[in-house]
Amino acid sequence: MLRTAVILIILLNFIVAYCSVLVPVKTIDSPSIPVGEKHVVPESKGNGKNVLQKTFLFNGSYVYLEDVLFVLKNQNWTEEEQPCLKRTVSLLRNLQNFTLWAAWNWDSIASEPQGLLYGSRFHLGNYDECMDAPWYKDHEELRSQYCLADIVLERTDKAVKKRAHDPYDPYQSALNLLEHQSYFLRPLNRLTWGMCVPDICQKESVARLMGILLAHSHLGAAGLKANVAVNSCDKANEPVHYDALFYAFFLVFGALTVISVVCTLLNKKDLNKRILIITKAFDLKDNALDLLKIKKEGIEVLYGIRFFTMVIIVINHQFGITNGGPISNGYRVDEDIVSFIGMFLLHDDVMVDSFFWLSGFLTANIITKVKGSLNLPVFLLRRYVRLAVAYAVTIFYICSVYPYSGSGPLWKKAISQDTDQCRKNWWASLLMISNYFDTENICLVVSWYIPCDFHFFVVTLLAYWLYKNNKLTGQIAAVLLSVAAIMSPGIVNYLYNLPPIQLFTFDFISNPRGQKQFHLTYIKSHTRFAAYLIGFFSGYIFVRYYTMKNKRISQKWSLIGMLTGITLMIAVLFSGPPYLWRQYTVLESAIYAALNRPVWACGISFIVLSCAFGNVPLIKSFFCWHAWVPLSRLAYGLYLTHSLIIARNVYVTRNMQHNDYVTMLTMSGGVVVEGLIASFLIWILVEAPINNLLAVCLLPRREPSTTEEKNEQNQGHLQDNLPPVVQIDSSKV
Repeated sequence: MLRTAVILIILLNFIVAYCSVLVPVKTIDSPSIPVGEKHVVPESKGNGKNVLQKTFLFNGSYVYLEDVLFVLKNQNWTEEEQPCLKRTVSLLRNLQNFTLWAAWNWDSIASEPQGLLYGSRFHLGNYDECMDAPWYKDHEELRSQYCLADIVLERTDKAVKKRAHDPYDPYQSALNLLEHQSYFLRPLNRLTWGMCVPDICQKESVARLMGILLAHSHLGAAGLKANVAVNSCDKANEPVHYDALFYAFFLVFGALTVISVVCTLLNKKDLNKRILIITKAFDLKDNALDLLKIKKEGIEVLYGIRFFTMVIIVINHQFGITNGGPISNGYRVDEDIVSFIGMFLLHDDVMVDSFFWLSGFLTANIITKVKGSLNLPVFLLRRYVRLAVAYAVTIFYICSVYPYSGSGPLWKKAISQDTDQCRKNWWASLLMISNYFDTENICLVVSWYIPCDFHFFVVTLLAYWLYKNNKLTGQIAAVLLSVAAIMSPGIVNYLYNLPPIQLFTFDFISNPRGQKQFHLTYIKSHTRFAAYLIGFFSGYIFVRYYTMKNKRISQKWSLIGMLTGITLMIAVLFSGPPYLWRQYTVLESAIYAALNRPVWACGISFIVLSCAFGNVPLIKSFFCWHAWVPLSRLAYGLYLTHSLIIARNVYVTRNMQHNDYVTMLTMSGGVVVEGLIASFLIWILVEAPINNLLAVCLLPRREPSTTEEKNEQNQGHLQDNLPPVVQIDSSKV
């Protein structure tokens, strides 16, 4: 009996399956929508109703777009949206007949999000296929637009108990994983989706269509609620309109190039003295050779340290900006963030403190050698020009040319975050107040460093001027400044209950201007002053004791000092990221915020002073190599331009990229080369000529009177200082 029952059940299932194939498909009553006879799909007649055409046969079952059409037509479309509805229905009907224009359009759409649970946020389809169909010029009625939307998925089954202890338990609901955030703070319930739609559709209609398609995807099976916000639409075959700033940029730099070439040809000829001053200021050869000048003061190690600090910053920003863009393996990146390499990436903001330390050290190396009173206006003007000229060129480029330097589904949205802010607040940047005024719209995120550096220079210069005029008052001021610089970040963190540091997590790298801590502590001068002051005090110690021969230290103590410095820096790097998963206490956060940057700066002091007063084999030789001299001088321009190059490369992408360490390093190398070329052009065409003219205006017919100016007589060029052989154990290579 059991065997007979099984056979009967199998036969019954077979009969039901066979009959289901013969059942007529679900029908939709709809008026015909004229778009031209050759594009309209004829409708089959069946049972007195209009039956939709079949698309294709797969494993004996027909696949239809019927459900999409049914839901689409039963939405509450407004009168303004009716043209979009008609064009969209026409698109789907022609797609059923596999008409080329409709198939081409639909083929460019990512039919549903893929890899969302693996950390793939961006689902862009094929942007160029949507925007560049061969018939757009002849058939305007078929033109499309590419729209990009940000979507937030919300679960509706709040009563379901979550398994927070193991988000990757394979037998739990996938909804739990969608709500889970890794240590890198990457949300999985947010996605960015691109879609190709008729160009007459408004954003509201596009959001409606995206919601329908998302409901028919695998994500719709869980009953998720989708909040769709269409943020941008690019229409096909729209001409590019260049504004006046675009032409002004090329006009200005074309004129500077012509002037520089002419001055190079005329320099050192028998001309009027005033004309010779101008020709010398713009001479390309002289300005290029200025990059090779070396100051032999015992701190040549700073050239290499400065350049390699900049290289590390480029690598870190390459990883960060790329992780904030379209990558396919976000899950693996989030897993690696708690690894050895991840520790460097999360807390790499201390690398900028290395620049503050270097700036303070070099400031002490200059002003402490001045005999007599300090000429405050001259020092301030020269420092401002050094920082502002290249900065102004970069802002000019961002406002004028940068928006036209790329294209893609993410381009306008991403680049407008820099272009709009720079066009709005360029004046605040040049006044060196951009890290305090309207910081939500700061021009060029990495530029916060520049006003900080200028503020530090002004305060330190005034404090040293006070010290030279009254030592006791100056010493009191120095102590108060030091205590305030160390305590201020801790106090701010304590008052606002902030994390101890601004870690480079996903929420920060994807939207740094939107982070509370970024505005309160990360970019403020009063919370970043400590590293600069420690650099200044280290520079003062160097200037005071370096000329004393009995102040040299042995190689043993040099190595101990070097290892101490490296240990302090590693301790800072590895102690910060664990705050992502450790229990948070306000007092501990405040203490760490106050001490981590000064400790990092002390580590640099140990390393540099150990090399200056002693000898550390290999390390000192490497960093003192004369090839780092010109690269070090171009590091500031590289700092200004590198983030623009990285962002351009990331946001012109059309598809998700696999994030791979070797690939990231390779791309970082390209960014360094391109940034150095841009920095070199800024130097020889703008920076060097303005510095030369400023020097003539400030020091006309004057013999060098300060130690700093006399040291210029001891400078040589790179080719004059290279030794004939490589000596590994010496201080030069």
